[in-house]
Amino acid sequence: MESQNIHATLAMPADAKDEPAVQPASPEYRRKAGAAAEQFEAQFVREMFKQIRKTTREIAGEDSIFANSINGDMMDFADGAVADQLAKQRVFGVANAILRQLLPDQDGNIHLKNVDAPVASDKQTPGPLPDAQGLAAFAPPLLPLNKR
Repeated sequence: MESQNIHATLAMPADAKDEPAVQPASPEYRRKAGAAAEQFEAQFVREMFKQIRKTTREIAGEDSIFANSINGDMMDFADGAVADQLAKQRVFGVANAILRQLLPDQDGNIHLKNVDAPVASDKQTPGPLPDAQGLAAFAPPLLPLNKR
């Protein structure tokens, strides 16, 4: 009974009940936020490509075509163009994640987490395997770890 009261207290602060809902963002603000989120995703992908190229050069053999960076500037330019296109399509989902956190829904709420859904459970419930109980982290391993 006490845990229900604590959960209700944590779910909504007392002063939040009196606050009005967040107003939906204007279309111009949504457009600007979307463009900024896409630019951030493009920069993220550019850096990822840069690290991939750097690692490839470091692990390549001396006679490998990847060992030298003769056209490194052009490859960086091409990587940037590919990163921009991938970001416009929001392939990696970075821009979408940023926008979910910045922009309220039409009902004026920013949904980051469902407060009713448990993150973890302290109750021991039967798992998918006969020996498994509760959380997967505490279940017995699926494969035997000690071979004889």
